[in-house]
Amino acid sequence: MEKVEQDYQSWLQQHRLELTSEDRQDILALGENLPALWHAPTTTPADRKQIVRLLIQDVILDQHRERGKVWLQINWQTGATSEHWLVRHVQSYAEYAHLEALQKRIIELAALEKTDREMAAILNEEGFRTARGFVFSNKMVWLLRQEWGLPAAQASSPEPLRWPDGAYTIHGAAMAIGVSPGTIHKWLRTDCLQGQQRMKGAPWKIPLTDEQITSLQSYVERVRRSKKEAS
Repeated sequence: MEKVEQDYQSWLQQHRLELTSEDRQDILALGENLPALWHAPTTTPADRKQIVRLLIQDVILDQHRERGKVWLQINWQTGATSEHWLVRHVQSYAEYAHLEALQKRIIELAALEKTDREMAAILNEEGFRTARGFVFSNKMVWLLRQEWGLPAAQASSPEPLRWPDGAYTIHGAAMAIGVSPGTIHKWLRTDCLQGQQRMKGAPWKIPLTDEQITSLQSYVERVRRSKKEAS
């Protein structure tokens, strides 16, 4: 038995893999270039499968830990592990991962008397998606309102030009300065004009002094004169 062990150790010494510094640099370079290697046109599906097997020992999946999500654990060949969550596309909102956040937002928008079309646009802009991963339509919002018992927006009186505290609305500021409401929206997005919303989708309140209005009117006039001279 001792002779067998000695022969085995001798064989190990003769066949031991010794990595040189050049070998280590090549391995590190390969790791850094792995994305390029993976996407290279010369890399076949069989090559990619082999790369995965070299890197990953196994993967554990569990789609019951949290509604609408898949938990997975990757066991790497190095012995390290990493955990990840993926949002699933589901068939019904009972399994929807972000159900509470979606319902809360639609209730808020309904309280602001937004139409179904307006709500759909706001939800899409804020990154919400349907249970199956699509953008929202006014019909989908209508169906959710029906399911949750939320009333439709009622016809309301036109928005005033100014609020009781003196702040301007979008149309009020546009009329005071002499520009289109679209220009006011653009100035608000680019911080050229300051305003507040109680929440996204709510009406704007834009505080403007007489001096600010005069200054903006002068700016608009200069821009228009410059464009006219250039043409």
